[in-house]
Amino acid sequence: MMTDQNSALAQALQSAIGEKSARQQQIMIIELLYQRYPVMKQFKPLMIGVHKELEKALPQFGANHVHRSIAAHCRKVRYLKSVARGGKRFDLNGKPVGDVTAEEKAAAAKFVQNIEERKKPQTVVVAEEAAVDQVIAAASETIADPAENKTE
Repeated sequence: MMTDQNSALAQALQSAIGEKSARQQQIMIIELLYQRYPVMKQFKPLMIGVHKELEKALPQFGANHVHRSIAAHCRKVRYLKSVARGGKRFDLNGKPVGDVTAEEKAAAAKFVQNIEERKKPQTVVVAEEAAVDQVIAAASETIADPAENKTE
């Protein structure tokens, strides 16, 4: 009888989850992962293939949603910086299960650099827009009163 209750509960949970958008499901999964697995909340480098363990640990979510959630976690700058520092990789229980390779460190460092470079132009564009606004304002003042601009 206990399995019937568990089965009914699992079906109700899947139904409730299914009503949420893909983005809402992803956020829900990430929050659950951070609560259950401190290693993820600490943004330590995860073992290769961790998504397979998570799919088994979270059967109430579709494998695709779990995979997308872990991919979103691994694209965060904080996680990428952790991988770029190198060191050990960890399983979901926080036990070391391998090392970050030199290639992985280099790739993570490149991703971080690309992300930071994408942020810089936005600041320059804002500064350029402010300068353009100042030029337009000055030109508007000059055009507004042509009598003041006459030379004799």
